[in-house]
Amino acid sequence: MNRRIVRIRDCAEVLSGFSAKGAIIDEPGGTVQVITAQHLSRAEPYRYREEHKLRIRLSRVSEKYLLGFGDILFMSRGPKNYAVLLAEFPRPAIAPLTFFILKPKSNIIPAYLAWCLNQEPVKTQLNEIRTGAGTPMIPKQEIGEMTVPLPSMVMQKQIAALGDLQSRETSLLRDLIEQTELLQRLTGQTLLNRLAQNEKE
Repeated sequence: MNRRIVRIRDCAEVLSGFSAKGAIIDEPGGTVQVITAQHLSRAEPYRYREEHKLRIRLSRVSEKYLLGFGDILFMSRGPKNYAVLLAEFPRPAIAPLTFFILKPKSNIIPAYLAWCLNQEPVKTQLNEIRTGAGTPMIPKQEIGEMTVPLPSMVMQKQIAALGDLQSRETSLLRDLIEQTELLQRLTGQTLLNRLAQNEKE
């Protein structure tokens, strides 16, 4: 197998998220979409839904903060770090400072890199470089020095396809749990209503 080990900064540019002044709230007439952790499902590609609408007004946004399709958001704060591939969302869009923005280079498939960043061997590397006690964080310089295997493009595509199937399975299982819980609530509500009606009769 044609494979080598490379640093993340050799296959992706690592940028910081946007530093907002104060709380981020949806603004009437806002033109820039903000993607936050609340919009994301871990290890699943991000696809925008209307309830994710969080637009702010910015007169000017530096090009380095603007998100593109195929970019990866990496949660850099807190004890649990994860990567999410950006698949579908309205542009222009930005992400807050809690994320690093990884812009993959031509030598790596974005979906493969996102998959790598969520695997246990990489998480072990993250545990070694995480700093801070109150709010742990991953230093930007150190994440660029972390390593991932870089197989051939063919192998990357195969692994990315596997990762996509895994994320779809996770999504389907989550939807099944949500629908099951809804059915259980409706069943309970119906039974109690019937019992109350019988009591009146």
